[in-house]
Amino acid sequence: MAELGPLRKDEDGNAPDRNVMDSLLEAVGTRGRFQQRFNWTFNLLVMTFAAMPYVNFVIALTVPDHWCHVPGRESTNYTQQQWKALHIPRKEDNTSFEKCLMFNSSSDEPIPCQHGWDYDRTWFSRTAPSQEDWVCEDELKVVNVFSFGQLGEVVGTLAFAHIGDMWGRRTAFFLSALTSSATHCLMVATAHSYPLFVAVSTLASATNAASFQAPLTFSMEVCDEETKGRVMMMQCLAWTLGMLVMPMVAWLCRDWVPFMLATSIPLGLAVFLHRLFPESPRWLASRGDHERCLESLREIARVNGTTVPPGALQQLRHSSVGREKSLGVASLFSSWRLILNTLLISTCRMVFELAYYSLLLNVTNLEGNPFMNFAWQSLAEFPGYVAGRWVADHMGRRWSQVGVSVIAAFALFIAAAFAAVPELSWICSGVTMFARLCLIVQSYVSYLQAMEAFPTCVRQTGTAVGNVAAGALVVVGPYIVYLGKTDPWLPFAVLGAVTLAGALLASFIPETLHVRQPETLQEAQVFGSDQPYFSCIGMKRRCHTSG
Repeated sequence: MAELGPLRKDEDGNAPDRNVMDSLLEAVGTRGRFQQRFNWTFNLLVMTFAAMPYVNFVIALTVPDHWCHVPGRESTNYTQQQWKALHIPRKEDNTSFEKCLMFNSSSDEPIPCQHGWDYDRTWFSRTAPSQEDWVCEDELKVVNVFSFGQLGEVVGTLAFAHIGDMWGRRTAFFLSALTSSATHCLMVATAHSYPLFVAVSTLASATNAASFQAPLTFSMEVCDEETKGRVMMMQCLAWTLGMLVMPMVAWLCRDWVPFMLATSIPLGLAVFLHRLFPESPRWLASRGDHERCLESLREIARVNGTTVPPGALQQLRHSSVGREKSLGVASLFSSWRLILNTLLISTCRMVFELAYYSLLLNVTNLEGNPFMNFAWQSLAEFPGYVAGRWVADHMGRRWSQVGVSVIAAFALFIAAAFAAVPELSWICSGVTMFARLCLIVQSYVSYLQAMEAFPTCVRQTGTAVGNVAAGALVVVGPYIVYLGKTDPWLPFAVLGAVTLAGALLASFIPETLHVRQPETLQEAQVFGSDQPYFSCIGMKRRCHTSG
């Protein structure tokens, strides 16, 4: 069992801020009315609305079934199907019509579309691709939007994480929420200009992760150890609720313009809740801003019906609070051990995001009601969060992450084996959903592990680095999905191999369950260095006996 060693005192004989802040937070309350109000408001209600703009453009960019427009049907009594049979060639397998070819009226030879396209409006009256004809020779425009969006998330996640660690959790959240709401709304006004649309959608994606990170980081810093898992579950529930509500809104609107506005504007209204979101006292203490730290503690105490202990300001001033300076991302590379932990955590985040995002994009390609397909697959995620919390608390963070990653990899290999067999497509769909469930468990555990492995001064930055690295790799996700148009098995095989490699790397991440977590960079620089490789079962008992 890895321990950080006894707490050292500074030159004045004072204990470091770990003891001071922990005792002050315990005095004002770490699971009182303030924490309940904050979590229900921001980690559940607001995060439900934050989940919708996170992925609403996936539905908005759906490419409906389409075929070449051949004028003249309106002057006949032919049905649409009869008209297509006359003017649109069938594919080689004879199961469907060509999307980008029509018969040449003079020679009956297939030629590219000459008069635009008709779209299947069974489910959508209009999407961005059908509005702007991003199909056939322009079909990669949709793929490119997704990829540029991931690049935006890479830059934005790191930028807002830096804001969160340098200017506060509160500033990072409200700035990201307002920017996300505004840019997602602006997307509907810029579709006519593809370069401008790509720029706006990239900026919109840059705000996605920060809206979730800041409230979660704040909660982790003002609650006790036993509450952290519950807070994570609230955000997971919020994500599921958002993913359930969003396709229902799309079904009601059936038009991407009102749909984007309806699912993006509510997040911006969170600015009116600014009085309920004080700055993190633990973050203020790490910055040496003792007066504002005391103000935040008093606000927590007021709502909880407690009082700040007398002499709290003097305790803060005479402790080692604020003496450690963070250099942002550079702090994560201040020792070989911290570099290793950062790289391992980031790699595991990369694996999850690539596999999960690729499977998410594939939802709109499934047969049937696209809205219910999205809702059912989203609903299936919540058991994954419940399972994630259970295995993380009973098997430890490390080996539970390894186990579910291995299971997900083999499920993806099974999906690859059946992907090219149409009559067995239900098997492919079933194991794909199961793989997505496993990836949700892996996501929950890896994110919780990241929150626990980094010290306060760079907690949001350290967590964000993993998301940044993931976003950089996920850029290729849309292209992996696109490969499936020619080789249906290939995307599943690639994702399975990547997930299996991630499982191996996850086995070297330090265990964080029931381990005293690093509070300073000095502690983080040695965190996990003396942990046995096979340390998991009985972790809590060994930790207690060694402490």
